[in-house]
Amino acid sequence: MSISLIKSLKLQNNRAWAIDFISQGNILAVASEDHKIKLVKITDPDKKQFKLLSVLDETVHKKTVRSVAWRPHSNPPSLAAGSFDATVSIWSSIPGEFEEDDEALSSVDEDMELLAIIEGHEHEIKGVSWSHDGIFLATCSRDKSVWIWETDEAGEDFECVSVLQEHSQDVKHVSWHPYKYLLASSSYDDTIRLWGEFDDDWECVAVLNGHEGTVWSSDFEKNSATSDSIRLCSGSDDSTVRVWKYQGEDPDGQQEWVCESQLPKVHKRQIYSVSWGANGLIASTGSDGALVVYKETQPGEWEIIAQKELSHQISEVNEVKWISVNGKDLLVTSGDDGCINLWNLTQ
Repeated sequence: MSISLIKSLKLQNNRAWAIDFISQGNILAVASEDHKIKLVKITDPDKKQFKLLSVLDETVHKKTVRSVAWRPHSNPPSLAAGSFDATVSIWSSIPGEFEEDDEALSSVDEDMELLAIIEGHEHEIKGVSWSHDGIFLATCSRDKSVWIWETDEAGEDFECVSVLQEHSQDVKHVSWHPYKYLLASSSYDDTIRLWGEFDDDWECVAVLNGHEGTVWSSDFEKNSATSDSIRLCSGSDDSTVRVWKYQGEDPDGQQEWVCESQLPKVHKRQIYSVSWGANGLIASTGSDGALVVYKETQPGEWEIIAQKELSHQISEVNEVKWISVNGKDLLVTSGDDGCINLWNLTQ
């Protein structure tokens, strides 16, 4: 198989840090170094048709916008953005602006407005992630902490329900399980921590050790909601992608995990981002610019089925995401060259 470029969108001259996609209207949110959040509509990837819908109020954040995440099951859609200015902004259409049967509720409004600013972290926010039901928002920071916020249906009021401070270094990334209240945090301390809810509080239920360098990102397998199997992939400074598998838990709720696989090693430098698609494939990218796709050939055994060197020319690539547009699985990447690239996996 091969990875072919559908379109490269040059949205800014600064780094494009992060991306997130919402199928309601097929909208990409882009976080960038220029303090801005851009919304891009993928109108028709087969015809290479895209539209820059909006640039959200660029005066809200005073520093780089590092991460973005669409809230699940939100109507109208709302977006969280984490910044190096230590705040998180929440954006949406104005509540009550549309009637319940209005078509605008089914897609992203071009004129999204600021709903809330969340403050609490002492330093740069590196990652934001919503729980599967949109009730909890997790944020992580250079201040070594992970905060969990609970919000109301409108997404205007946020209450911090837990501050998790067990990482010993900068926390780079947070990721929720697609169906469970289980949160993974990846850190400069070379570990991944798993967090679960107990008696109205959150506790560390497992520490995954094995990487020999900063863990930049992790992503859960998108298996069936009825499945008991839980797996997580991760990417690190040590140039490896690993798959971890849940084994069970003791009466105190502490979980046992094992490193089930180390995927074929192809990256030459740091791996900044991994994405486990609903199609079962894992994608990785990072400092060397390579975009790599892996397939599980049998339980615990993986092979490389496609790779693209220098996917953003000579620039580092900061994030990769699997997205589904009109029923078709595509890859999207963001790079230091200021570009958002959309890719197709072909035979």
